[in-house]
Amino acid sequence: MTPAVARRPADLADDAPHATVDLTALAANVAALRARTAPGTRLMAAVKADAYGHGVARTAPALVAAGVDAFGVAEAAEALDLRALGVSADVLVFAPVRAGIAELAAADVALTVADAASLAAIERAAPPRPARVHLKVDTGMGRLGASVVGADGRSDPAGVRAALALAAAVDRSRHAVLEGVWTHLACADDANAAEPGSVTGAQVTAFEVVVEALARAGLRPATVHAANSAATIARPDAHFDLVRPGIAVYGQPPSAHVAALAPDLRPALTLDAPITFVKRVAAGTPIGYGATWRAPRATTVATVRLGYADGFPRALSSRGRAVVGERSAVVAGRVCMDQVMLDLGPHGDARVGDRAVFVGGAGPTAVEVAEAAGSFVYELLTRLGPRIVRRYVG
Repeated sequence: MTPAVARRPADLADDAPHATVDLTALAANVAALRARTAPGTRLMAAVKADAYGHGVARTAPALVAAGVDAFGVAEAAEALDLRALGVSADVLVFAPVRAGIAELAAADVALTVADAASLAAIERAAPPRPARVHLKVDTGMGRLGASVVGADGRSDPAGVRAALALAAAVDRSRHAVLEGVWTHLACADDANAAEPGSVTGAQVTAFEVVVEALARAGLRPATVHAANSAATIARPDAHFDLVRPGIAVYGQPPSAHVAALAPDLRPALTLDAPITFVKRVAAGTPIGYGATWRAPRATTVATVRLGYADGFPRALSSRGRAVVGERSAVVAGRVCMDQVMLDLGPHGDARVGDRAVFVGGAGPTAVEVAEAAGSFVYELLTRLGPRIVRRYVG
């Protein structure tokens, strides 16, 4: 048996890294996204991966208060966690599930059917109430769903017929109700995504073919959806009945192109960490594992309680930066598991207990940090670890 973790004194949080989440920024982002949709278009916020690292226990209720209509999650456990939090809004599990189907249906969680096997799993589970089902069709993402396009990205009649047959099987089932049909856009954050000849344009067209074919067959799911964050902002023709923004809800653009189209998004998260040690070093002094960094001149070096075990990328060794007070500081040497050193410069005057800002606020943006690490903002945020104390304002 795993021993229980002892309760920690509240003041220990003062010695921990902090991810401060501004709930008013989340509400402002929901309003900004809602302003881009037609009246009656519902908004589903993706809150998978602990709300993109922002902490679902606090952000989900705040998003409900901000007017979000539904939530999207990656797995069954995330959906049940939302219900345990008291969230009564619609919830959709984006991936097919093989276990816990009866419990999910009882909790009124919508499930994805991507192929005959995922429908068969629902039939075997025979939930006490019919499962609400969203049929996933693959229009070019190549990840999940009944494929309805050929290798050239154009609508494939045989694939459309197969998708219709799957939809009809759901409709006939005693254990499922066909509530929705959806797809996912692979390149909606590209600069040419709004052009008719783009990959996104081809995907939207292929999806419309499926929706029209379903209607001709007498199958009219109540909810048709395709738009992720980028398409919510850049492709109003892809909004249909519901949009599914994820990263944009948290104020982060999925690409530079989308950032230019949505300057009103407000980053919700700031990451800072406490300085635990300060010392003066002479020119040439080595710092950190491997002695890969040496002081270029006499300087002040601060050690900060943040490391790659907390999600701060090791790739930022000797290249990342933070802000201490009003002074920009560069990472000195390798990022350690639990600590990182900063070169504060010859006139640095930080003290133990001061906090260095690594993301947001006076520090670099999350996008800047992620790109400096050779990564992207989604990965940076979702890797922020449990040792980072989440704090909420607004």
